Amino acid sequence: MELENKVIGQNIARFRKLKDIKAADMASRIGLGEAAYTKYERGETSITLDFVQKVSNELGIDPITLISTTPANIFENFTNSPVSINGNSTVYLMDEKQLDQITKLTESVIALNRKVLETLSK
Repeated sequence: MELENKVIGQNIARFRKLKDIKAADMASRIGLGEAAYTKYERGETSITLDFVQKVSNELGIDPITLISTTPANIFENFTNSPVSINGNSTVYLMDEKQLDQITKLTESVIALNRKVLETLSK
């Protein structure tokens, strides 16, 4: 399975920023120097499944999400949402466009999961 370094690197960077983790902190958590780590995020270093697993563990997300998400489907800013409640949890209400994008993202993840299962069963 060939991974798309640039797309996955962009996904990692965006999810890391969503979790408010600095690149240097992420690098330290997975045992890399910051310069080496940022090369992964820029797509300059070949991304392995092992690297994806380490990063996904630190981000608390499914590794398939890092591999399958297209950068346009990652919501970096919910400030346009009509309602947000801050505290221990945050609730965001979405408009139809956002809901449609999340639906497409979910469908993409499901399709990729099917492909992975097909590949593993061969």
